[in-house]
Amino acid sequence: MTSTAVRLRNELSAITDALASLISELPVKRRTQDGFGVIFIGPDHYWGETTSAQANRQLAIKRDYDEWYEVLRSVFRDPTNDVGRRILEAHRDLVRWVELSSNWSITANPANNVAALRRDAGKYDDVLAILEAGGATTEILIPDTNAVVSEPNPERYRAIIANEGFIFMLLPAVLGELDNLKNNHRNPDFREKVQKAITRIKGWRNQGSLREGVTVNRNITVKAIAREPDMKASLSWLDVDNQDDRIIAFVLEVQAANPAARVVLVTDDINLGNKADVAKIETAELA
Repeated sequence: MTSTAVRLRNELSAITDALASLISELPVKRRTQDGFGVIFIGPDHYWGETTSAQANRQLAIKRDYDEWYEVLRSVFRDPTNDVGRRILEAHRDLVRWVELSSNWSITANPANNVAALRRDAGKYDDVLAILEAGGATTEILIPDTNAVVSEPNPERYRAIIANEGFIFMLLPAVLGELDNLKNNHRNPDFREKVQKAITRIKGWRNQGSLREGVTVNRNITVKAIAREPDMKASLSWLDVDNQDDRIIAFVLEVQAANPAARVVLVTDDINLGNKADVAKIETAELA
């Protein structure tokens, strides 16, 4: 099972590997005094000029790291002072490598530079370990509106994760869109499909609290989120007025509340899938 914490760890490892490959190729220069009695206080070594190709690789690494870090902060949206300090320190030290800034760890030996980079990247280990230690190690499937309309039976989703038991999570954005489609979609056959999905959901509500979870098909738990996501605390590029962006924000909040769980957004929507990729959210399609 690939939890949110494990996905973040794997993606950071890939970023670190790419950065290690880059800095191992970069020229390193040694500072010299100018001979006029001026003493320079700073690192003895610094990076030489990059080629166009190397600069392009650096830009790609920076983009990937910036996206990764924003997702990490969205998961740790309300950290304790201690955890917040650890995150900021790890970020500060790794950014020096990403930006190829002045760095006391730079030497003329590429292997030593790579080792120092990996030590600084390793400062995130304790932070990610906190995520891995928290919450239940379960699977949570979150269908978008089209998935619920085309297949409202949670049992049909088992093939996605090859697991008998999982949580089937319904989002307010999806439930609201179902009500709108039921009343306003121009195709009567589609409206009928939407009504069938709504009827099934109402049946689950009659069995118990969807907020707490209702067991169906023996070992599937259906849950529904009641409140809207905190868009201000989510990723900076999400638009509160965009339906797909609200779904992304919802999924990120589910991940934040269940960091040790595997969270999968079920969608065949290309645009939503692309946004999920940027947000480091796992996606799957119904077979």
